[in-house]
Amino acid sequence: MWKVLLVLLAAAAIVAIEWRSLMERKLKRELWTFFLLCLVGTSLGVAEVLRLDIPNPLDWISVLYKPLSNLIYGNSA
Repeated sequence: MWKVLLVLLAAAAIVAIEWRSLMERKLKRELWTFFLLCLVGTSLGVAEVLRLDIPNPLDWISVLYKPLSNLIYGNSA
């Protein structure tokens, strides 16, 4: 529980620092992008702290290119 709180506090600190900078320069689109990426990163951080099973993007790439690799190298398995 403490680790989740630590991740959330770190995310809140980052948002507090960046919010001011982006608002002063009136960068609305960048602010929305920052919030979206921060939300995704915080969610992944909390999931990692809770030891949830997070899919690895490399596994998806491997599944996608496995038939091509078999075709090139002649592996039938």
